[in-house]
Amino acid sequence: MGELYNENLAWVYDEIYQGFIDYKAEYEFYKNLCNGSNSKRILEIACGTGNLAKSFTTDFSTYVGLDFSESMLNIAKKKFPAGNFIQGDMRQLNFVKQFDNILITGRSTSYLLNSTDLKQTFKSAHTALEDKGLFMFDCIHADLFIPYILKNSSVVHKSTYNKKQFERDSYWVKNKNNNYHLIDWKSTYYQLKDSEKIVLGKDSTLFRVFTIKEITEALQHSGFKILEIMDRETYAFDTNVYVCQKK
Repeated sequence: MGELYNENLAWVYDEIYQGFIDYKAEYEFYKNLCNGSNSKRILEIACGTGNLAKSFTTDFSTYVGLDFSESMLNIAKKKFPAGNFIQGDMRQLNFVKQFDNILITGRSTSYLLNSTDLKQTFKSAHTALEDKGLFMFDCIHADLFIPYILKNSSVVHKSTYNKKQFERDSYWVKNKNNNYHLIDWKSTYYQLKDSEKIVLGKDSTLFRVFTIKEITEALQHSGFKILEIMDRETYAFDTNVYVCQKK
């Protein structure tokens, strides 16, 4: 996992992504996918700095936000002290009470770099769900993303938040691994002040994009019924959103 999620740059993530993403719209999108009025308990995996936590806590009797990064969770706890945040690994969920809904947000499935990690995560979510509970997540579509990066080796994203201007310059190349669609990614983060670009830090990571076939097979193997696969446009890359139900 890249430097962006560690203490040196976690604050950059928090601020730059609030400029990238309309979190009110993001919340409404996921709320509408959930199990309706009977939904009481929800787990958000990869909750990051807690930008959805307050809204979920308002509408659900129990909200748990889980993230692998302690640095991200420290920011979440400062922003929303009443939130229930825990550090953990999505591949190894361990809860006494099950949930009505489980989400993996922010395309965080990208960090499941092999089939073992993917299946462990799906099976772990299956165990943590009530019968007929919903499992929802997004991921980058390999059949669209790979052709794009072969033609475009870099991209610039700009963000404005709290009167601050940010820029992220990203470069990528397809990893030589022949078994999975892995991407080597490098980014530099800047704050723009007047005509100056101030370097805030650099990030490099390896992530994975998925074909629908790969995701479908892993879900079926893990005991899920796929209710819907949606194409969703985001600030950066179009994604697939999967809505699944525990059999």
